[in-house]
Amino acid sequence: MLRPRCCSAPFSTLLLDPPPATPAVTDGFPACFRIRSNRVMLPANSIDEFISSELSLRRLEVLERHLWFAGEERSAWPLHHHILVGRKILITEQMDLHLLWANDGRLFIKPLSRFLLNPEFWSKKLSCEEPTKCKDHRPTPNTSGSPRTTNSTEPLCDRRSLRSCAMGFLYTYACLISYESDFRIANENNLLPCRSNGSTFSWEDWKKFVSEILAHYNKDDIHPRFHRAELRLARLNTIHRFTQLPLLEPYFRDWRNFGSVFRDNLTWLASATVFVALVLTAMQVGLATDQLKGSKSFMAASYGFTVFAILGPLCAFGLIILGVLHHLLKELPWLLRGEPTPLKSPPVSARSMSQV
Repeated sequence: MLRPRCCSAPFSTLLLDPPPATPAVTDGFPACFRIRSNRVMLPANSIDEFISSELSLRRLEVLERHLWFAGEERSAWPLHHHILVGRKILITEQMDLHLLWANDGRLFIKPLSRFLLNPEFWSKKLSCEEPTKCKDHRPTPNTSGSPRTTNSTEPLCDRRSLRSCAMGFLYTYACLISYESDFRIANENNLLPCRSNGSTFSWEDWKKFVSEILAHYNKDDIHPRFHRAELRLARLNTIHRFTQLPLLEPYFRDWRNFGSVFRDNLTWLASATVFVALVLTAMQVGLATDQLKGSKSFMAASYGFTVFAILGPLCAFGLIILGVLHHLLKELPWLLRGEPTPLKSPPVSARSMSQV
């Protein structure tokens, strides 16, 4: 009897080492992971929490209806194309930063997780517990920060949601590594896991793997975030600043000190000031001509723009100062406490041991 599509791995090709006689779902997990409170934990002790933090796209889900502004609906470009247009590949381990690109040429890519190549993991942790009752209900976007709900009276299958994220992630890799040159680029940038002896799997094995992923591809089975390929980080920050609380908070803040905040913001402010100065100079020349000297409308426009030229930069600089103060006050408690002491790993519970 065939297993339901939501219960089996979307591939049968084993790219890594053959599984042991008694495989565990924790095979391929990292050494440790962090939760939102910056607490360091062992994946084997908190399997469900680790999987959720590793695959969840909740930060992007609340922005879903605005993502058209950050990226077009298409498949991801191959890696060689990104190199061709001058982008630099940077590794990130956050799923919600995967395939974001910045204006300075950075392209964030999450390496292909080793445990996602383990069929045992898919069958035990990404398969619906009750396939016959599982409904593919996607939660409606929620910007309030409260738990997400659906329009259906039946509960959302969390595993189906995480499975859609994992399926979309594998699909992006099928698109990113289309040619053998992409395969070499991926290995050079440590995007693909190695076998236990340090060797990489072959290009032929990868082609078989991709053919199986594409054979299982169904747009309805992957997370809507992956319906869009690369997302532009600057526009994603703009969306987040004006649609989420607190206001003006970017989606991803890569400033490491307040000097960089001033540098980045004063750059565009200086450019705008130069443009305003050019307009004021042109208006001054216009007022010296006989045709515009007696024009009341031109005089009114010149007066209004002059006031704007005086107050605009002052207001913009004031907003920059307020933004810096906002971040300073938000981080002040952490600064007063100093560096947090390392936390010990939680004890292994019977429940977590039974899941291994």
